[in-house]
Amino acid sequence: MVRRKAYELRAMQNLTMWKGSVVDKFLEVVIIPMITAQKELDFQSLSEQAVAFARKQFRFSENKLYDNPELKKGDIESEYCILDIHETGQPYTEQELVACYDDIRKAILNIPLVVLPDGRHLMNLLKEANWLKPNVEDRLVYVGNAIVKPQMDLLVSDNWKPVIIDWKLSDSMVSDYARQLQISGLTIYKKRLDTPGKPPYLFEDIGLLEVNLLKGIAKHHDFNQEIYNNMIDYISLTSRDIALMTGEDIDIEDFELTNNQVSCKNCNFRLLCGYLIKNNNIYDEGSYLKSVPDRQLV
Repeated sequence: MVRRKAYELRAMQNLTMWKGSVVDKFLEVVIIPMITAQKELDFQSLSEQAVAFARKQFRFSENKLYDNPELKKGDIESEYCILDIHETGQPYTEQELVACYDDIRKAILNIPLVVLPDGRHLMNLLKEANWLKPNVEDRLVYVGNAIVKPQMDLLVSDNWKPVIIDWKLSDSMVSDYARQLQISGLTIYKKRLDTPGKPPYLFEDIGLLEVNLLKGIAKHHDFNQEIYNNMIDYISLTSRDIALMTGEDIDIEDFELTNNQVSCKNCNFRLLCGYLIKNNNIYDEGSYLKSVPDRQLV
């Protein structure tokens, strides 16, 4: 039971994270398949469909359907959603929710307006691509003892050269997502390098695009020999701090306590961790749910 609750908390999102994941998923399951099938796209209609898509996820979380242990996420993946406002009672206003729906609508409407750094429209790149693969999670390489397996929002074959697209829904003017994309570039480059019988990519063959759909702009990130070497060094030096899934049971006593109140405040597992500490690491579902602020049993 505690493992299931920890899994749910790991999947939990706040409203800001959620609106981005809604757009990502809608692109993956609706828009990209339509482009691949060469269907006509009405973005005004699609923007309303995306909002309806979001409302369905919101109701799923609001009704706490994820509490059903017999429910398999794979069966309802498009609507599966756990929001902190429902699971841990985080406060929110109706205006904040409406703003999320407005941002989702705006993001979809901006797709045909985005112009890439090379002067092409984003839609031209997508329509003329050799192939499109959304939500790529199967590209895995080893850097020393570290396993590198990034999630890529969209992998595009542009004249048989890979372009990695990272969708963003941030209104920040200072966010820098270069490293995230460069690690994805490293993975594509090294995967090809390690594949027998195929010529390696040139560094300039690999495109890295950050597309901010809320602002309607695209940004190109560099990828070259120096950046590749820097990413190898970065991964190698920090791999000792990367927790790898081993499949082994790990006791809660194996984890060090932290005095970092900021980290604890922003941690999805804060309430569960506090409950276990108070109850000598003994977990009872009903007791835990009653301990969560504004969390009612359903």
